Amino acid sequence: MNSVSSAFSSPQVRWAAALLIAPFFLQLLGLGNTFLGGGLCGELFGNETPLGLQGAGFWYALLFMMLLGFQLMYGGFLLLTRLLEMPASMERGTYQLGIWLVGLLTLLFILTRTTGLPYPSPQGLALGDTAPVDLLSLILVGCAWLGAFMLWRLLRKA
Repeated sequence: MNSVSSAFSSPQVRWAAALLIAPFFLQLLGLGNTFLGGGLCGELFGNETPLGLQGAGFWYALLFMMLLGFQLMYGGFLLLTRLLEMPASMERGTYQLGIWLVGLLTLLFILTRTTGLPYPSPQGLALGDTAPVDLLSLILVGCAWLGAFMLWRLLRKA
């Protein structure tokens, strides 16, 4: 077993992982009401309304916090792939998973900013208002897009 695996060995894998991990930590800037705005999850904390009476913004923030958490785990997995000695046959599927994850984040970002999504309310599902677009949320989605673009380039090589 002295063979060196070339799977996941491109430096672009580490850059893509860093770009996919960054939005989770950059979101922390949005929790303090900075000039950048609230980001994707700004309405998640600091609200003393009971859970059953929360508005659409809270549920959008919760959804995006979960997506950013999945993106963080995926980026960490990308960083560990060389240490785990993953086979080269898994490269293609791994990159596709990351692109789909960013695609889901982008789709939900567009829907919550343009039409709104249904959210749970005491009367059942209600159609939520649109969430505001701020600078921090654009930075977060932009980082994810750059990471997905790098994964797409790696996918074309694999």
